[in-house]
Amino acid sequence: MGTEDKIVFHGPRWLYGFWQSTRPRIPLLGFALVSALIELFYFDFMISRGMLDKKVQLQVGGWLIPFSISLALALGNAVLLVSLWQSLFERIAYVGLSSDRRVRRIMYLLRMIRTSALILAPFTILLFLPYILESAWWVGLANGVGNSVPSLRGSIDGFYSWSYGLSRTDAPTKFIASQLIASFGTIVVAGLQLWRVQSARGLTKIVQRRRLR
Repeated sequence: MGTEDKIVFHGPRWLYGFWQSTRPRIPLLGFALVSALIELFYFDFMISRGMLDKKVQLQVGGWLIPFSISLALALGNAVLLVSLWQSLFERIAYVGLSSDRRVRRIMYLLRMIRTSALILAPFTILLFLPYILESAWWVGLANGVGNSVPSLRGSIDGFYSWSYGLSRTDAPTKFIASQLIASFGTIVVAGLQLWRVQSARGLTKIVQRRRLR
């Protein structure tokens, strides 16, 4: 009674030590991989829409290495996402968890997924939002709403008249603007979540102090 099953490792000690040191970082590495894939997909998407990838030659020792400025900006945003995820997840991962180990594992996993969604969802939506609004299916949906609700027709037409000029912006400017807007929006969402967590902790401490009186 009360004993737990343990997995016995029969491999080399260095491999066991490597696994023990790497295992806590697996969620972080997984999130970093997803963030990098989103940015690489967006980078390839912009290249397909006519953006020129300007490269400079960096000399490292006796080697000349091509360096893409646009790709560096994209991967820099991926690093920003990882930093936001890590700072947010560290503050909510173990807050108020049950003493039951199985419940803790489930809640830990759920909070990990929730934090990932809070960071990746607004970033991805804002990153692709200009192209979503220009897509044929979205324009068709907007026209359908305008036909169903005539009072909104003027607002919809005015919005697309205003956005038509933006749609003719060159691809590099769109790329930079989308990256900046997406990163700023994600920072705001992460900041609001951190404020919410800190406010909840402060409220809990106040309630506990009043109970002790």
